Amino acid sequence: MFFRFVCSLVVVWLISGSDAESCPELPPVDNSVFVAKEMKGQIWGAYFCLKGYHLVGERNLFCNASKEWNASIPKCRLGHCPDPVLVNGEVSALGPVNVSDKITLKCNEQYILKGSNWSQCGEDHTWVPPLPVCRSKHCGPPGYPADGYFEGSDFSSGSTITYKCEKGYRLVGTRDQQCIDGEWNSELPACELIQEPPKPALQIDLPLKRVKNFAKPQRTLCKD
Repeated sequence: MFFRFVCSLVVVWLISGSDAESCPELPPVDNSVFVAKEMKGQIWGAYFCLKGYHLVGERNLFCNASKEWNASIPKCRLGHCPDPVLVNGEVSALGPVNVSDKITLKCNEQYILKGSNWSQCGEDHTWVPPLPVCRSKHCGPPGYPADGYFEGSDFSSGSTITYKCEKGYRLVGTRDQQCIDGEWNSELPACELIQEPPKPALQIDLPLKRVKNFAKPQRTLCKD
């Protein structure tokens, strides 16, 4: 038996050196302990991460007569996710969150949660589902449609504004809109030009003129 140290890697072989040389040498995995032994003509090994780290990948590997390992080399990663941050809100976690741990989130008053109210630390050290955001319950100033405007100056939650169009235009869309949980409840309307119907063509009635007949009278000759 012998020990080999590579950075923070610890490798422990429980078989003889000659037997170990019959399989490809495994690359070092930081922050882990690898234990190997021979069983039924095969070399079996297992990776164990040091305290504070967790394993990503296959823990148990074996090398058979073909001298190939059955899986790719795993990794040992730091065992917690980035600190969760929720602006204008609160998070249940009081310290580092380890892999598979769950947290809950909520927003302060006058703010509404957009997203999930819980999340879990995944093996790749990301939050699943993604962390939500807290948005104000009040709406921002609404937009202006071309050739139109709105009436109203209160954009707080529950308030209502009314859209109108300039003279010669008509409104297409929702006229009255309300601020609900930080968003206007309808899309911006449009002002459409009113097309006037074409005017009928002008008709002029001319007086009829009497036409004189200047044809010469015809004579008829009679024979005796």
